[in-house]
Amino acid sequence: MQVFTIGLAAFAVSFVFAMMGAGGSQILVPILFWLGLDFKTGAIPLGLLASAVTLFSAGGIYFRRGLVRIKTAIPFALAVLVAAPLGALAARPTSSTTLMVVFALVNIAVGLLVFRGRSMVAEELSRRRELTICLVIGVGVGFLIGFIARDGGPFTMAILVLIGFDAKEAAGTAPVIVAAGCLAAFIVHAFDMTAAWTLVLAVTLASLLGSQLGARYMSGRMESRRIRILFTAVMILVGVVILIQAF
Repeated sequence: MQVFTIGLAAFAVSFVFAMMGAGGSQILVPILFWLGLDFKTGAIPLGLLASAVTLFSAGGIYFRRGLVRIKTAIPFALAVLVAAPLGALAARPTSSTTLMVVFALVNIAVGLLVFRGRSMVAEELSRRRELTICLVIGVGVGFLIGFIARDGGPFTMAILVLIGFDAKEAAGTAPVIVAAGCLAAFIVHAFDMTAAWTLVLAVTLASLLGSQLGARYMSGRMESRRIRILFTAVMILVGVVILIQAF
């Protein structure tokens, strides 16, 4: 019964978050915790695995449909990939309560950033300035991916919107940026994972199916404004609930 419930949760989360350029770990990790898995050795590794599958799957669809800005994605992705394992290593001696509090606060902050939905730059960025922002922010996003099991997609999407991307293009580019970093973080956390192989298989298959359906729906039917509103509501709700659980 637990395998079915967790697989269903992974499918639903992947479907929704693939539409927002994210892997869904910010939702799936607390759900797995509420379903009985240890936060640090069960929920976090499985959440990162589901996110990696979702991001690679959705990113492929968005790339084929022209929603990925490659010149921004490549340097951003390299910075994330370098920093994600460092964050995962830093998290290993950290208590579950501390991870939960940081996890919740970042959720709320990112939700508010995306809801704002306006560029913080008055004019189009030069290539050099955009590259600098991508590298600096990429390191921070990568560290957070590993440290608090965030897939990094939501924060990346927020940054892209704030530097002038349309929300739909930001949601398409974000998965390509953070997918490899999310996988690297999972590999580090997997050494401490206590989840059964049946749960690993269920989460992987459910995330693959959910992300394929969600990405196809977003790229074909959703408008930018609807993406921002849905994203903000979910992020703030989960952040508040996790804070309550932590204390």
